[in-house]
Amino acid sequence: MKNCIELSILGILAFTLSMCIIPLMRTAAQKLKLVDVPNSRKVHHNAIPLIGGLVIGIVVILLMGVTVNNSLKEMLPIIITSYIMLLIGALDDKTDIRAIYKLGIQLCVSVIIATSGIRISSLYGLFGVYEISIYLQYILTVLVITTAVNSFNLIDGIDGLAGSVAGIGFGLFFFIALIEGNISLARIGILFIGSILAFLKYNFSQKSKIFLGNSGALFLGYLLICLGIYITKFDHNTTHNFPYGIFFILFVFTIPVIDSIRVYTDRILRGKSAFKADKTHIHHHLLQLGLSHKKITIIFLSINVFVLAIQIIFFKSYSIYTILFSFLVFILIFKLIKTVNLFLTWKNNIKQMENS
Repeated sequence: MKNCIELSILGILAFTLSMCIIPLMRTAAQKLKLVDVPNSRKVHHNAIPLIGGLVIGIVVILLMGVTVNNSLKEMLPIIITSYIMLLIGALDDKTDIRAIYKLGIQLCVSVIIATSGIRISSLYGLFGVYEISIYLQYILTVLVITTAVNSFNLIDGIDGLAGSVAGIGFGLFFFIALIEGNISLARIGILFIGSILAFLKYNFSQKSKIFLGNSGALFLGYLLICLGIYITKFDHNTTHNFPYGIFFILFVFTIPVIDSIRVYTDRILRGKSAFKADKTHIHHHLLQLGLSHKKITIIFLSINVFVLAIQIIFFKSYSIYTILFSFLVFILIFKLIKTVNLFLTWKNNIKQMENS
C-alpha cells in the first residue's frame, strides 16, 4: 500500500512539474528559434516549439535524482547515454546534424551499452537458436538499438503518435517492474508516464502546441529499446515463464520497425535514397483518408495491439514464423488502407469530372 501511494504521488508530481515547466520552455524555445518550421513535408502550418523531449528529460532527471536509490547503479550506462541522445537530438533540432553523424553517435552509444553488460543474449528460438555467442550478442545488440531508435524517430510525424506509443511502452515497463517487485524500476516508469501525459496534453492543443522534436524521439526511442534489452534478464529467472523483455520490445517496436522497412524498401524500388524523407509512412496514408491525428494514433495503437495479440494467441514461442506472420499481417492492413485511399481518390476524381 505504501508503495502504491508513493508511486501515485510520483506520477502526479511528474505531471504537475511538467505542466509548470512547459509554458516557460515554450517561451524560451521561441526566443531561441528552437521550433519546427513548416514545409511541404510537414502536416502543420505554424512554427511549433520542439521542447517535448527536453521537458520530459528535465523533469525525469530532477525527480529521479531525489527518489531513485543506489540499486540502479547497473542502469547508469542507459541513463547517461540516453541523455547524450537527448542532447544530440536537441542540437539536431537547432542545427540539423547530418544523418551519417547521428548514426555514428547511435552506434557509439549502442556499443557502450553492449560493453556494459546490457545485451541480447538469446534469440528465443529464432532459426532454432536460443543462447548465442558473446560476439553475436554485441553485434545483435548494436543492430537492434540503432534500428529501433531510427524506426521510432520516423513515427513522430503527427500529433500524439510517438508520445502515445512511448507512454504505453513505459506503462508496460511499469507493469513488468511491479510484477517483478522492482520498485526502483517502477519509479522510473511512473515518472515517464506522468511527464509524457503532460506533453500529450500540450501536443494535442491547438493554441499552445509543442512537439517532441528529434531530441524527444531519439531520447524516448533509445531509452525504451535499452530498457527492453535490460529487462530481458527477467526472462531467465522469472517464475511466470514468460519472456518479458522480448514481449516489451515486440510490443513497442514491431509496427514502427516493419513500417520503416516497408518505406525504405519502397524508396529503393522507386530509385530514390532510402533515407530521403517523404510522406509514405502508414500515418501519412491514414491522413489522406481525412482522419484526425487522434484517430490515427488510436488506429496505430490498435494495429500494434492486434498484431501482438495474434503473436501471443497463436504461437507458443517467439519464432521466425511469429515475426514473418506479424510482417504479413501488417502488410495486409497497410494494403487495405492504401486500397481504401485509392478508391476514395478515384471517387473524388469522378465527382470532380461530373461537376465540371
